[in-house]
Amino acid sequence: MKRRKKRRSAGSPWKRASLILLVACITGLIALWLLPDGDRPGPGKTPAPKPQAAVVKAPDAAAKDPTGPEPAGKRERGGKTVAILIDDIGYDPEALRRLLAVEAPLAFSVLPHTPHARSSAEAIHRAGREVLLHLPMEPHGWPDRDPGRGALFASMTEREIRQTLLENLKSVPHARGANNHMGSKLMEERDPIRAVFRVLQEKGLYFVDSLTTEAYVGPALAAEGSLRFARRDFFIDDAVDRSRAAIHLEKLLDPRETWSELLLIGHPYPETVSALEETIPRFRAAGIRVVPLSDLVDGRQGPRGARPQRNTNRNQTS
Repeated sequence: MKRRKKRRSAGSPWKRASLILLVACITGLIALWLLPDGDRPGPGKTPAPKPQAAVVKAPDAAAKDPTGPEPAGKRERGGKTVAILIDDIGYDPEALRRLLAVEAPLAFSVLPHTPHARSSAEAIHRAGREVLLHLPMEPHGWPDRDPGRGALFASMTEREIRQTLLENLKSVPHARGANNHMGSKLMEERDPIRAVFRVLQEKGLYFVDSLTTEAYVGPALAAEGSLRFARRDFFIDDAVDRSRAAIHLEKLLDPRETWSELLLIGHPYPETVSALEETIPRFRAAGIRVVPLSDLVDGRQGPRGARPQRNTNRNQTS
């Protein structure tokens, strides 16, 4: 009788595979246990992803700059800057109203003891603009040329100058500075101007020299007393030919002009007011900033070597 061959179980290969899988799992657990703590992923942790190569994307020409537009101050840096001072305020409230409506930080110099001195100074202050005392001073040619009430004269003592100046300041509230009205004679006298500057320094005010004489002593005495001081560059109008204001302002818009900073003085003539209303809105497009007068004064300390401009003006004498 033949011996029947024993059949192999069909499940044997699966048993071997299961055994191999079991051994691999045990080996992996042992290897994982032997890893340092810092490299072993703990409960709730997942291994750090492998670094991938950075994908470089070509810039989209139509995409907007995420930083937004360049700040205005940065765009204007190195551009042209002007400060504009309007003298002889105190007689014409309507001219002042129109000038205060101009969207620019114009400064206004008020004549003391004039019919609308106090109300004008209050209106200027409420509008957030700078008030100055337009300080009357003795001109060459006195008494034919009369600087008006509150004027300072070379014959005055220091005490008289101080008293008169303080009375003028009471007449013009909120003054942050002063500039001379006429004064071609007084601005040549060291002792009187030293007395004036001493009072201004005590009050924390600055001084703008209208440059009505070539023999001025202002810069040296201002430096001597550490007074904030600046000199005008030119008048934008002319008492004889008032149409000059529009011509002067239009010239500032010429891109071929190479100036960088100017201190301008004008007057509330109807022609000057109209010229400012028409021209100042065009300044920004021409790269010209109108800045507060005190900002320009603070940035312009010490002599600049400028000489007075020879033009006909009620602040200018021969």
